[in-house]
Amino acid sequence: MRIQTLTSLLEDIPNLNSKFNLRDPKLVEYHPAFVKMMDVRPADQVFFKHIDNFAQVLDGYSHLGHSYVAVHEGKPLAIFGVIKLWEGVAEAWLLTDNELHTIARPFHRVTKLMFDIFMSELNLFRLQVTVHSSNLQAIKWIETLYFKKEGRLRCYGPDKKDFYIYSRIK
Repeated sequence: MRIQTLTSLLEDIPNLNSKFNLRDPKLVEYHPAFVKMMDVRPADQVFFKHIDNFAQVLDGYSHLGHSYVAVHEGKPLAIFGVIKLWEGVAEAWLLTDNELHTIARPFHRVTKLMFDIFMSELNLFRLQVTVHSSNLQAIKWIETLYFKKEGRLRCYGPDKKDFYIYSRIK
């Protein structure tokens, strides 16, 4: 009798790229060096300005959950992932580069599918994100991905500004 080992799609990045028909841009495994290669968007710079070791925090996220880098022409344009908080509930996170607009369509398509995969493979009934209340572009984007605004988190950010919490419920 032959025993077959099933690999999670979340852990098989070449298979993810194949499934999404990605060549360039493509997804690669997270590495801390990618953070230093990015020209981080102003909306995401708030974390680096107010959290001394934020690059290490991102590295910690990669060890706690699943994380990926969207690379185009050798440059990281987005780093994103998901951390399971407890059974059935996870939080997604995202760091973006100023040049992300150059791959906006494939990135949107892939993140929508990745959220579906997160929900399915991690057996989630809730996936949540927080978005800075002044980041209108991110607010508009997350709402197109079937996330619903649940409320305002007052003085939540490292800059003491408000964030919104969004969720996608299965």
